[in-house]
Amino acid sequence: MEIRQLEAFAAVCSAGNVTAAGRLLDRSQSVVSRQVQDLEQELGFTLFTRTRPHVTLTAEGQRFYDEARHVLATLRHLEDRSREIARGDARPLCVASNHTLGASLVASVLGGLEATTPVFENRMCLSTMPSSQAVQMVANGNADLGVISMPTELGRCRLQWSGQAPCVIALPEGHPLAEHEVIPLDMLGEQTVITMSNSTRLRHRLATALLGHRGGAAPRRHIETTSNLTALMLVEAKVGLALMDPFTAQCVQPRGVVYRSADRHLPYVIGVITHPDRPMADETRRFIGALWDFASARVPRFVRGDPSGLPQALDPFPGLGSFSVDRH
Repeated sequence: MEIRQLEAFAAVCSAGNVTAAGRLLDRSQSVVSRQVQDLEQELGFTLFTRTRPHVTLTAEGQRFYDEARHVLATLRHLEDRSREIARGDARPLCVASNHTLGASLVASVLGGLEATTPVFENRMCLSTMPSSQAVQMVANGNADLGVISMPTELGRCRLQWSGQAPCVIALPEGHPLAEHEVIPLDMLGEQTVITMSNSTRLRHRLATALLGHRGGAAPRRHIETTSNLTALMLVEAKVGLALMDPFTAQCVQPRGVVYRSADRHLPYVIGVITHPDRPMADETRRFIGALWDFASARVPRFVRGDPSGLPQALDPFPGLGSFSVDRH
């Protein structure tokens, strides 16, 4: 099995056909086709179902692609790093984060450090992806630390710290329910509810708090999305109300959207992980500490989490009051 074969396979997956893959790789169509065929022969199974002009991954091809893309990412990282070593450059700080925390907590902490003492010298790599993939990047040594939502299977990774804070409700400015500092979920009535799609039992429980039994009433209308930004834009467009994690609510506030507390404790748990064996550089330790300091100081009702990464079911601050956004 050769790297060029894997590159040809991945390019066909991305482009959808051999001709376009050839343009991506600056190779002829016949070369790409031959490399994919040679790879199939070595593997012993068919990667694509060919229906001109497009190709479709077989079930075996999809499973192989899930593995191959991680290998190619590692090889690209190795290639980049070899050039940096040749130039005498310092190793870049590499952070893997889920999409939500990368756009909120990680971005805000980096902004604060840039204003005082930058945490990296020449280059930093920030990759956003599902939490399970971030764990894999850290475990493979392709990232110095991961910032993830939990509970998530950590494998060999070391949990540096976990913490939790309650989710909030995002609603359009001027909405009747915005008059309440704490919104009783029973008052949502026929409102359309927007939630994040996630297969974990915790997220299922959070969505159920908004969509659950309503005394025989018809099921509430529901939009599920994979993007917090999309959810906030739907709220701004007055499509519905969104259940939002507290880190996005603290760091991202589009015009026309306000946040309010819910009358039930709906915890969102995060964790910071590192490789179990690799020594941590000073910049990695400083960034991990800055993440904790920001969450502790700026996110309302943030508390240290259980080492298991499971949420505390009971509200650590019963009756404390409403969510507020810190603009300083």
